[in-house]
Amino acid sequence: MTAALEARAWPGPIPVVVDTTESTNSDVARMALAGAPEGSCVVAEHQSAGRGRLDRQWVSPQFAGLWMSVLVRPADMPRSSWNWLPLLAGLAAARAISTVSGVAVEVKWPNDLVVVDHSSRKLGGILSEVHGDDAVVVGIGLNVSTTKAELPIASATSLSLEGGSPNREALLAAVLADFADCLARWRAQDPELIVEYRERCASIGRVVEATLPDSVIVHGLVLDVDDDGHLVVDDGTTTVIITAGDVIHATI
Repeated sequence: MTAALEARAWPGPIPVVVDTTESTNSDVARMALAGAPEGSCVVAEHQSAGRGRLDRQWVSPQFAGLWMSVLVRPADMPRSSWNWLPLLAGLAAARAISTVSGVAVEVKWPNDLVVVDHSSRKLGGILSEVHGDDAVVVGIGLNVSTTKAELPIASATSLSLEGGSPNREALLAAVLADFADCLARWRAQDPELIVEYRERCASIGRVVEATLPDSVIVHGLVLDVDDDGHLVVDDGTTTVIITAGDVIHATI
């Protein structure tokens, strides 16, 4: 990839492409604090200290994936709605990956990109972090040409292993374009955006085990993702609204 890449339909600055960095999320966070505009984006050929949710390490082999972070400044939207940003990034990435690579992809609430075949094979993930009162850094990590030997766990996969196109420049342009579309529709409060997310969400209709931030574990059937972006689970006794947590699909 080159710094001169022109992202299709991306209203923000041209992405900055670096050979290596510790974490693109950390890079964009520093840019946010320095006053960078919405849409600022860093893409790395390699991350030495990539991060996933819950401070998990994200393995980022050189030239093998799409490791990127985008700055969103959502102060014009209610703070309570910001939890939609990682979900929209997942939706945008899933759409883009499916279109460009030919691999059908769904989103696993709240932040995983998974192959559409009722397996647990994970292609990528989203990490969203709030900085200050007006900045959210949204990181997207996608295994593109990663080999089995390079993957950290057996349940992970890559586009190449799934028979998909490994064109990272085309993927970057498509992810940014689809994310821009999702952000615009989110700000316009387009009700069809939520419908589209639900249709793409692999968690709905699945039995899950959700570990909440207070370590409480909820088992049950996912009924829906509500209008606030929360997971709606029937635990057999009552309906539980999950606003954050680590979710395992028990039936895929």
